[in-house]
Amino acid sequence: MPTKASQLPLTTTANTTTTSSSENSSFIYDYDYLDDLTVLVCRKDAVLSFGRVFLPIIYGLVFVLGLAGNLLLLVVLLRYAPRRRMIELYLLNLAVSNLLFVVTMPFWAISVAWQWVFGSFLCKVVSILYTINFYCGIFFITCMSLDKYLEIVHAQPLHGRQSRVRSLLLIAVVWATALAISVPEMVFVQAHQTADGVWHCYADFGGHATVWKLYLRFQQNLLGFLLPLLAMVFFYSRIGCVLVRLRPPGQGRALRMATALVAAFFLLWFPYNLTLFLHSLLDLHIFGNCQVSHYLDYALQVTESLAFFHCCFTPALYALSSRRFRRYLKASLAAVLRRHQEPDAAHARPPSYSESSGATAQEDVVSMNELGERRADDPVGKGHMGDDQA
Repeated sequence: MPTKASQLPLTTTANTTTTSSSENSSFIYDYDYLDDLTVLVCRKDAVLSFGRVFLPIIYGLVFVLGLAGNLLLLVVLLRYAPRRRMIELYLLNLAVSNLLFVVTMPFWAISVAWQWVFGSFLCKVVSILYTINFYCGIFFITCMSLDKYLEIVHAQPLHGRQSRVRSLLLIAVVWATALAISVPEMVFVQAHQTADGVWHCYADFGGHATVWKLYLRFQQNLLGFLLPLLAMVFFYSRIGCVLVRLRPPGQGRALRMATALVAAFFLLWFPYNLTLFLHSLLDLHIFGNCQVSHYLDYALQVTESLAFFHCCFTPALYALSSRRFRRYLKASLAAVLRRHQEPDAAHARPPSYSESSGATAQEDVVSMNELGERRADDPVGKGHMGDDQA
């Protein structure tokens, strides 16, 4: 769940953490990260006040942009891609995952601005949806990088039955892995009422809170950032080597797109993961004090909000890197315009893929997707790759 979710009023003293009395309405709060500061009480009223204004605005923006963009992506893929390749199946799953992720944003926005008003059942359901689709979004981006790597570097056939079965199995593994990661939410998350009658939705780990928080943060650092980043760097660097060696038409644009995809992932996720890592060091008492914890709390809210925009921008970046998808999008927009311009056009048949592709048959290769198609269908290219790898 979002790191802001738990807002218990806490009084933190030397090596102890106790719930403040109902008479004390202000939070002396550790932002769900500092369970046992060893020196002084560390008040977080300013951090909470900032979050109550900043986070609902960001969550609302992520909800609106993510819902609109991923719905458009989903509609275009379902209607105008009758023979979906694996890259488009990954995009389809990414759109579904992002939609399920952004629908949790209004719940968290209300929880931050006011309190959790949706009961224990929705507290658990929303938390599980958040975690599953948080990781699925990252995993499917990595899967698309793997798909391009196999098509271009190893020239695997695009429509082979075995290749398609393996890819469908990989999609199932992604969803199953994300479901397994959400087990702590299934077990520990529930709605809690404070002494002053305010409800909050968060994971109660009991006496092992610090251990669980460290585990979950390192899990996020490893599975949600470091491993996917290393995989993407490897896949796209190998793709870049093939592009430089073969020098296909549009090589420069494809290289720039590969660089942009890796850079976008890094810029969106690195600040958040770095802040989580520093919080872990703070919990382990390796460095820091109350003032440092304030700075990290502010940084966590800002960097987490930045990372959430991945569900708005990344699908568009991947989709628009494919000329096929751009044709689908143009066909979709053209159909919408015809409905508004011609009363009878509402029942007109949308242009098929074969019709729209015929108009661009003479265009040069300008993206990794088209290069992948040609590499997979070109036995000569496969032979060259075999020679290179020998």
